[in-house]
Amino acid sequence: MFNYTVAKSSCWGHVIRPKDPLKAKLQVNTFFESYFERLVPEWDVSRQISLLTMWRSSVLPSVEWSDDFSQPGMQKIFFIITGDRVSFMGGIPFPISPAQSASYDFLRRFVSDAPFRMRPENFRVRVLGTSGRWAWKRPEDEIAERLQTVFV
Repeated sequence: MFNYTVAKSSCWGHVIRPKDPLKAKLQVNTFFESYFERLVPEWDVSRQISLLTMWRSSVLPSVEWSDDFSQPGMQKIFFIITGDRVSFMGGIPFPISPAQSASYDFLRRFVSDAPFRMRPENFRVRVLGTSGRWAWKRPEDEIAERLQTVFV
C-alpha cells in the first residue's frame, strides 16, 4: 500500500491548477468523477466543500486493503476543497501493491490527472516493522526508483 500526504510546510494543502477558476472547476470535478465515488454536490469555485469519498474499485489495478483498512469506514478519504486549494486529512491511501508494475502505471495516470502538483517525496509505503507493527516509511531502493519514474 502507498499513502500520499502533504508536507508539514504545506499544511493548507496543494494549490489547484489551473488557476483559472472555471477551468479548475471542470478539472477538479472530472478528476473526482474519474477516480472516486460520485461527488455530490459538485465542487463550486465560490464555496468550500468537504467530503468523504472512496476509491472507485474499477480504476485500481488490484485492490489490496490491509486488515486494519478493511473495516467499514476506514477506506474513506477526507478532502477539503476551497477556492484554490485541496487538502486531504490523513493522506490519500492507495490500496495497491508496490511490487506490481501495474501499480506504477496507475500512479503515473493519477499523478498526471491530479488537479494539484504531487511530489514523490510525499509518498510513503506500508511496511511491517521488526516489532511486528505496520508503519509508513519512505520508499527505498527499488520502490523509490520505480516511484521516481512516475514523475518523469
